[in-house]
Amino acid sequence: MRLRREAVPSPDPVSAPSNSGVTPEADALAWSISQLAAEVQTLSDRAARLQQAGHPEAEWLLARLQSHRLASPDLSGPVSRMIIQATAAAVEEHRAALARDVAELERVEAAVEAARKEEAQREARARREVQAAAARSTPAPAAPVRSKTAGQALGRMTAPAAGRSSSRIPVQTQVDLSSDSNVFTGFSTNLSEGGVFVATVNLLPVGTAVDLTFSLPGKVRITVQGEVRWTREVDDRAPDVFPGVGVRFVDLSPEAAQALHRFVADREPLFYPE
Repeated sequence: MRLRREAVPSPDPVSAPSNSGVTPEADALAWSISQLAAEVQTLSDRAARLQQAGHPEAEWLLARLQSHRLASPDLSGPVSRMIIQATAAAVEEHRAALARDVAELERVEAAVEAARKEEAQREARARREVQAAAARSTPAPAAPVRSKTAGQALGRMTAPAAGRSSSRIPVQTQVDLSSDSNVFTGFSTNLSEGGVFVATVNLLPVGTAVDLTFSLPGKVRITVQGEVRWTREVDDRAPDVFPGVGVRFVDLSPEAAQALHRFVADREPLFYPE
């Protein structure tokens, strides 16, 4: 016996799931997830800038912010409404956690900005001290004196430090100085072929290896390695004497040595040579 085609039962039309009723909720969820992702990206960029500047807290903050990225869920199944509700709750939880991370990011940024301003103030203060000291050390016009003999240098009578073998020449120039744990800027007051005094409030221990970069008159750029040989701390009893570090050059390239020699040879020292 053969059945007629119309006698074969067709699939139940209500057995297939339908997501037509969750479309507005799905659209709203997708918008919330995209907004959260945009906020996370903006905040991550700020944290990344702190990380590039070398601030240790930035790496932890960046990882925290990245944890708030959410992917859009698959809403093609029969439990799409439940997935929407669960994901929406997760979005709200991440927003609450993100608010706490934002507060921490702003705290770190404020601390970094305060440190930057303090460093700028220290550099400005050191610059003013260098300029004031240079102004005080400039001799007043003197009456004519007898002519000097050949090879004799006129200048302020200051005995060289023990072991110093070259004349100190007055010069004011910005010095970029870095060690394994410090990077800062100071100002030179005098230098020789063998070393330089850097006026700064950032004192380094004696024996510290440093890299220095500075310019001589005529836009001659000098980059050299050195070693801190002595330090001078702030002394309220002697406001005319500014703090800093004395650095000895330890690895001069031939070009740098020639430039320093020409500079020193063309100028009068700070003391009469013995």
